[in-house]
Amino acid sequence: MNVAAQSLSEGQVTRSAADIYEEFFVPALFEEWAPRVAKAAALSPGNKVLDVACGTGVLAREAARFVQPGGSVTGLDRNEVMLTVARRVAPGID
Repeated sequence: MNVAAQSLSEGQVTRSAADIYEEFFVPALFEEWAPRVAKAAALSPGNKVLDVACGTGVLAREAARFVQPGGSVTGLDRNEVMLTVARRVAPGID
């Protein structure tokens, strides 16, 4: 049993909502769309990208693949806990 399920089965949630979002919602709902959005935006090496409402950074991580070398990606989100997870998952993105 994974940690989130174990924590819930014991009646205690020990992880942040952002951690659970990254582990479960990103793969199930958002991960498949990040490459499509990045491609539709016609990102290319050297571009600078601002991902507004980036959450845990699923699109920012994909955008970073498209803009290297020489480009940069900055993620912006109102929820500091989401940004904490984003920084942990992809420390090279601002």
